Amino acid sequence: MADKTKGIVLQHFRYSDTSLIAKIFTEQSGLQSYLVKGAFSKHSRFKPAFFQPMNLVEFVESSGKQRDLRFMSEISLSYHFQSIQQNPVKNAIIMFMSELLHKSLPDQEPDQQLFSFINDTLVWLDLSDSAIADFPLYFMLELSRYLGFYPKFNSYQESSHFDLMEGVFKPSVPGHPYFLTREYSTLLTQLSFTSIDHMAEIAINQEQRRQLLQEMIRYYQLHVPGFKGLQSHEILRTVLR
Repeated sequence: MADKTKGIVLQHFRYSDTSLIAKIFTEQSGLQSYLVKGAFSKHSRFKPAFFQPMNLVEFVESSGKQRDLRFMSEISLSYHFQSIQQNPVKNAIIMFMSELLHKSLPDQEPDQQLFSFINDTLVWLDLSDSAIADFPLYFMLELSRYLGFYPKFNSYQESSHFDLMEGVFKPSVPGHPYFLTREYSTLLTQLSFTSIDHMAEIAINQEQRRQLLQEMIRYYQLHVPGFKGLQSHEILRTVLR
């Protein structure tokens, strides 16, 4: 009997009149692409709803491979979202997470700790009744830890500037434009010492939140090869208060 594989759907797109290709970050094999034949057929077992962004699924991978595409023989949800689909703010965050992960995760590199982090934060977001405006910042910061460029907060001192290129804090302004002001360096440091359950306690206003999100995107551009920015963060700018 084939073993089931857990996965996090990042995105899908139509491949033909009846089929789709899904990009899934799997627990055992890392980021993979799957060709799902007949997903848009009337009586298909593989309904497109299974492949919505950030769905938590488990599936059986079937034998065979077409170029860089894999196949699956069955699929189900490993967790059913309770609030995300009905909450416009949470839904916007989901789209942001999907685009961010799709553009930053390395291909075909398994990382079970990273998988658990994404899985657990998704469930937290779904179940949370607390303020979530700072969740995208928290997620980007923690994701950088797994991607290998988490800021070196042990270099922070009061009134220092965060060097986006080197990932360290400096007592004076770096000789290039890629740095955070003292204000935003302090906010980033405060965020690093705050758990996911206490994000609402950070004293950060809407404009600061938007600016820090933009700076974090720039940080990813400097450290993730081929990362050209995000489009979904513009939606976040309109819904996060």
